[in-house]
Amino acid sequence: MEKQNLIQENVVLGLLAELVWDEALRTFRKKRLYEEIDRALAENNQERFFTLTEELRSLLDDERT
Repeated sequence: MEKQNLIQENVVLGLLAELVWDEALRTFRKKRLYEEIDRALAENNQERFFTLTEELRSLLDDERT
């Protein structure tokens, strides 16, 4: 019984670690996108701006669902 509890605990911890990792990656990607969008604006690169903002919009939409 104790071995089964340990296995279940390890599974839960693994899932929690994956959730934390995913959130860290999303946070990093959002920060990077905002920086790249700012750079595209500073360089007056309209095509790059639209590409990046669409990517950011998609990322934000995924978070809401």
